[in-house]
Amino acid sequence: MPRNRQAVSVLVALVGLQDTTVVAHRPGTDGAAVSVRVGGALVYMHDAETVSAVARTWNASRGAVRLLPREGDAKRVEPLRGVADPAVMVELSDGPVVFASLERPPGRNSYLRVALGRVMFDVRDLGAYQSTKAAFHRAEELAATAFLPIREVSAREQAACAAARAFAVPASLVRRSSSSPRPAASGARASARSSRSTAQRAV
Repeated sequence: MPRNRQAVSVLVALVGLQDTTVVAHRPGTDGAAVSVRVGGALVYMHDAETVSAVARTWNASRGAVRLLPREGDAKRVEPLRGVADPAVMVELSDGPVVFASLERPPGRNSYLRVALGRVMFDVRDLGAYQSTKAAFHRAEELAATAFLPIREVSAREQAACAAARAFAVPASLVRRSSSSPRPAASGARASARSSRSTAQRAV
């Protein structure tokens, strides 16, 4: 029976200054990561290139945010009776889809949408934008030392590796060689036995 397929897309509305936390996890190791928490949304990034791409997306929207209101509509983020505020976590790596677009609906305030994969930040005012952008800028600063540097392989090393692969002895030949008898050693043992027999007859 085929499994049901689904894609979960999340819209995170941001109004006013945001409560943010930026953390470098396991810096200097192969499992390093940098996380940014914006309220109840946690963004976990696993490489420096991804952190830079996300930070650039927020930074590139500086010109557009001049059209955002100074204060957004607080009713958009009011608690709902009987419903706990949800939280979301997204993990990003290896060049994820990230982009920003300014929305200008007729007769209403403009707002900015920043997409990180399937998580969409709905930025409703200047305070929300500035505080969130600052958090991702801080993440980029931490990423500079959190992740191990990518070692570049020189042309000489690449040539040496290619030569080693080209002239490597096949494993099958190595196994046959190790299991076959050694004529020289057998001949030496036979010669030694013959010498002992001759010596015994002489005695």
